[in-house]
Formats: sequence, structure tokens, C-alpha cells
Amino acid sequence: MIGCVLPATLGSAFLFTTSYQQQRAILEQNAVATAHALMQATDAELFGAQSALQVLAASQRLASGDLASFYRQANEALPNMRGKYVVVTDSSGRQRLNTLKPFGDPLPGAPISDKALRVFETGKPAISDFVVVPDVGQPAITLEVPVFSNGKVIYSLAMGIFADRLADILRQQNLPPDWITAVYDSTGTIAARTHSPERFVGGMGAARYLRRSADLAEGVSETDSLEGIPVLNAFSRSARSGWAIAIGIPKTSLTGNLWRSVGFNAAVTLALLALSIWMARVISVRINRSIRSLHVPALALGTPELLSIPDDEIVEVNDVGQALVKASRMIRERVVEREQGELATQEIIMAKQIADTASRAKSEFFASMNHELRTPLNAISGFAELLSRSGDTLAREKRVRYTECIMEASTRLGRIIDDVLDMASLESGHVNVNREVLDCLEVMAEVSRTLEISAAKSGILFTVDTSGNLPSIVADRRRLIQVLLNLGSNAIKYNVEGGWVLLTALPYDGVVRFIVRDTGKGIPAGRQREIFEPFNRLGVELASEEGAGIGLTISRRLVQAMDGRIEFESTVGQGSKFWVELPVADETAAKMARAPSLFTTAADTRCKILYIEDKIPNVELMRAIIEDLNNTRFIDAQTVEEGLKIARSLRPDLVITDIHLPDGKGFDVLRGLRINERTSQIPVIALTADAMPTNMHNMELAGFDHILTKPLKIPDLLKILRATLKAA
Repeated sequence: MIGCVLPATLGSAFLFTTSYQQQRAILEQNAVATAHALMQATDAELFGAQSALQVLAASQRLASGDLASFYRQANEALPNMRGKYVVVTDSSGRQRLNTLKPFGDPLPGAPISDKALRVFETGKPAISDFVVVPDVGQPAITLEVPVFSNGKVIYSLAMGIFADRLADILRQQNLPPDWITAVYDSTGTIAARTHSPERFVGGMGAARYLRRSADLAEGVSETDSLEGIPVLNAFSRSARSGWAIAIGIPKTSLTGNLWRSVGFNAAVTLALLALSIWMARVISVRINRSIRSLHVPALALGTPELLSIPDDEIVEVNDVGQALVKASRMIRERVVEREQGELATQEIIMAKQIADTASRAKSEFFASMNHELRTPLNAISGFAELLSRSGDTLAREKRVRYTECIMEASTRLGRIIDDVLDMASLESGHVNVNREVLDCLEVMAEVSRTLEISAAKSGILFTVDTSGNLPSIVADRRRLIQVLLNLGSNAIKYNVEGGWVLLTALPYDGVVRFIVRDTGKGIPAGRQREIFEPFNRLGVELASEEGAGIGLTISRRLVQAMDGRIEFESTVGQGSKFWVELPVADETAAKMARAPSLFTTAADTRCKILYIEDKIPNVELMRAIIEDLNNTRFIDAQTVEEGLKIARSLRPDLVITDIHLPDGKGFDVLRGLRINERTSQIPVIALTADAMPTNMHNMELAGFDHILTKPLKIPDLLKILRATLKAA
């Protein structure tokens, strides 16, 4: 058993070690690449300033000796070059001009520096190290370029750059805040630093880093920062300037994710190895029992005595040799099975690591939806079966009650599906928001009618305050009602026995704030940040309250899509308050919204409605809905071809078509109606069970006047029918 498990253990340890080393090497390469990019940015800054200084050195005022005019020109150019001062020096080291002093003041003389001397000798620019400038009293970088006259260097034009300019370069890179980045001159002096610059700028870098970087252009080493923090130090030195960039990445930041990944893989492997050991032990016990049962026959081989084989272990045997061969074959098969099992275990581990990330969200979703979908489906199927079995013998009261239960479960199932589709639409960015001017009190009254019924069933006192003088708002009516119903339902669902819920609204700084307040248990402060996370019910998944955990997520995204915001506050033991803020409509839009309708309600002759659907139950349902209306005539067709023929012959006032038909799609119906002059103006409603965002978007682009989804919501259909037939 140990011989089987030990190779897997050693192999796993080797793989973990190799994986860690490879990831560590990639991190080090990336760190060096970052340092190299920073060095290039620093070089670009220094040599860009040097190029600008060379342009200034070509000034005719300087070459002609008109230093007073050049003094003014240099002061004007300094802000654009982001320099601090300009100095003109002759070959003897005497300053001829210094923008730090008024023109004409005596200027100090000093021995010419090696950098300046090299400028006069070679006629090439030079960049100094980070040294203290006597006239300024603080460290700076000096860029020096030659000034030519008649092909001869007559002056050295120098510009000083302070450390803050290099510090700006480091800040612009947006590196992680705990990375310690520094700029070093050719001597190892720190010219700029992201952390504690006031302590370390102007001083020397860490000794270990200086020794390491002395002979290498780029590299990585482990060392301690000047603050004493263990870091991985990646550096890159410029071949042009001799300056260097070093990035110190704290080891805790560098290796934290690596160790977490390795630790997780090790834990999974150990668990699987423990399972393998247990399985190997079970198998070995069985093998040992079989071997012991053959002990006596094996000792008796070659003797004239009859072999005694226990009946309970071996049923059929011809002789001892055949039994031993069979036992040997069985043992060999067990060994092969065990080896294959260990190999399969390793493959499962690798496959699991790949699949975990992709399946986690799907698993969470199905786990959350399982109970919510099965509960209403169980009620629908159960009561439908009772109605089917009883036929006409069932009492009317029971038939009504069963029907109401089916409708209630169907409504709940439709609400769950709508929530899932809304979530899918929001995730894909295809949410539809129809902004219109709304009367706040009218919306609150409609919401209260639904919530009052739910609150009464739960023994909760629900009140709505519509006494305020509220301005009109701009929002999507259906979506706003959906959000307020979700907040109110939650307040009722998670309330305490005998509690109350209040819906009110008030104007507030250019918005109207809708407030839902309850006396529920409240939300713990430590979990309030999770309240808008999808599928997170804050620990009440196993409680009696129904829900999928996506209502608040959908509400928040819908409010944001309507240019509003949703917030809350909650205290454990006292209750919660959620509020939604939406923008107030301007005065002109509000007046238009309050204008009376131009359509009259006078009765017209019978309106013809054509329904194209091949499923008979759906046809009968639609017939029952439409025939219940006044002055309507219901006509049905089962195919695209038949529907188009009827439409061209009867010219119905409205066409309702299913999307999936035996000989085509609802898109073919729409296209056939639009290309014919007699039917091109007939309104068309699409009815589909495929409510995924992509399909809904395609139907909108096709030009359907309205789109309804299955299961059909009868109030929505009736609203569209009345509006469409009234306009007709």
C-alpha cells in the first residue's frame, strides 16, 4: 500500500515545487521588465529635457553674446522644459549667466567640473550625477550641452532638474502602493524614491543592492529595503546615462498568492491521497482474506492427501493449481485496478482544477434555483392532476380553490423566471429601460394594492403615506414598480410577527426619495456589505422564507439604469429602511405627461385578431382571453403560409404570432406582412418562450410592435390589446 501511495506523494510534491519555481521565475521576469520600462521612461524624460536644452543652446542671442536677451529667453523657456534654473559657463569655469540670480549681479567662479570639461573637449552633451548644487543648497541633476560659435564650443549651457521631477515619473506609473521604487545615479545615490523620500533621497542605496548591480545591467536579488523590509529587488541600468531603476517588491506581496495556490492544491491532493489509502486498505483486506484461504491448499501441494477448500470462499475448483492460478490472476487484476485508480485520481485532480472556476458560478446558480423552481412546479402539477382526475365531479369551490392555487404558483414561477431573465439581461448589458414622466402618488398607489394583500396574509400592518405634494419623476414605470414591490415584499417577508411596513416618499434635492421602512429583525453590520451580492441570502437559505437571492441585485442595477440610486440602513432588533432616489422631471415634460389622452373610448365595429400558433392548448387559451373582450373576433392559423393568406384576405386589426412555427418563424410572418401593401400597417405582437437577451434584442431589431414572453401574463396582454385596438 505504501509503495502505491508514496510515488504519487513524491510526484505531487515535485509538481508543486516545479510549479512554484516556474511562477516565481515569471514574476521575477515581469518585475525586471517593469524596471526596464521605468528606466526607459526616465531616460526619455532626461534625454528629452536634454534635447530641449540643445534647442535653447542654438539661440542666436547666446551665440552673439547678447546675454541679457538670452537671460529673458531662458526664463521664459524654463517652465516648458520643466527645469529649475539655467547656467551659462565659459571654458574657464566662470559663470556668465545664472537664472537663479538677477542679471548683472556678480556670479561666483569655480573650477570647471569634469562633466563640463568633457562638454568643451568633446562637444557632446553630458548628464551629471545627483549632487548638491552650491547656489541652491539642495541636490539636483545637471544637464549640460555645448554652445557652438563658428564650429567651436564657446560655452556650456546647463539646466538643473530637482528630484521632484523624477518623483513625478515614478508616480505616473501607477505601480502597486507597497512596491518601493527608486531612481539611482551612476554612483548609487538615490535621486528619487516612492517611499520616505525625505529620509533617503540624496543618500546611498542599500549596500547589498549596490554590490549586486555593480557588474550587471539588469537582474533580480533578494535583499532588505532601507526600511528593513525583505524584498525581491529587480533593477535595470541605462547604457546611455548610467542611471538605474530598482523596484523592491515585498516578499509578502510577491509570494502570498503563490503560497495560497500551492496550499490549496496540497490540501486537495492530501485529501485524495487519504481517500486512496482508505480504499487501498479495504482492497488489501479482501485480498489478504483470499490469500489466507489458500494457505492450507498451497502447503498441501505435492502431497498425496486430498486438498480441503473452504466452501464459503471458493465455490468451484478442479484442482489446487487452477485455484492458485485464478487467485494470482485476481491479485494481479486488483493491482492493475489500483494503479489505474491512482492515475485516474491524478487526472481528476487536474480536471477539477480546470473546471472549478468555470462551474462555480453555475453550481451556485442551480443550487439557489433548485428549490425555488420545484416548489411552484409541484403545486401546479399537483393541483392540475387533481383537476384532471376529478373531471366534472369536483365541487365548484374546490375547483376554484385549485385553480387559484395553480394561478398563484404560476405567477410565482413566472416571477422567478422574470428575475432570472432580468439578471441575464443585466449581466449581458441588454436591459431595456423606457424612461417616461411618472406621477409618484399613482405609482405608490398601484404598489400598495399588491403589498396590502401580501401583508394581510402575513399578519403585517402595511401603510402607505400618499399625503405629500410630490413632483413628477423620470423613470420606467414597470421597472420602478418592480423595484418597489421587491423592497416591500422583502420588508413583509422578513418582518417579525405583528410588525408593520411603511411606504412613503418625499422630494429631496432634485430627486424624489421612495422609502420602505419595516420593523423586521434587521441586518447585522458585518454582513451589510453583502446585501446586493447575487444569490446571497445572508444565511436564511434554509429558513421558511422563499427567495432566490437576486431580487436586490436586480433592483440595484435597474435603479442605476434609470439614473437613480438605492441605499439602506439597518439596525439589528429595530428594523431596516431602504430608499430609492430618482430624478425629478422638468416642468415641460411634467405638463405633457398630465395632458389628457387624444384617444376616445367609443366602441368600434368588431376588431379582428389573428393568432398564429400550432399548439392547440395555447390557441384555446388565447381564444378564451380574446373572446371575453367586447367587439372582438378571434381567428387562428397554425402555419406561416396559412397565417399570411388569412391576413391578406381579412386584413385583421392585430396579428399575434408565435416565434417557432412548423414551416418557419415569427420573423417570416412579420416580413411577409410588411412587404405587402394591404398588410404593411397591421400591428404585430411576438409571443415567445425564448426570453434570452439575444433573442429579445433580435426581435426588437426586426420591428415587432410588442413582445410578450411565455408563460403569458394576461394583464400585460389585455393592456396591449386595449391600447392597440383603441388606436385602430
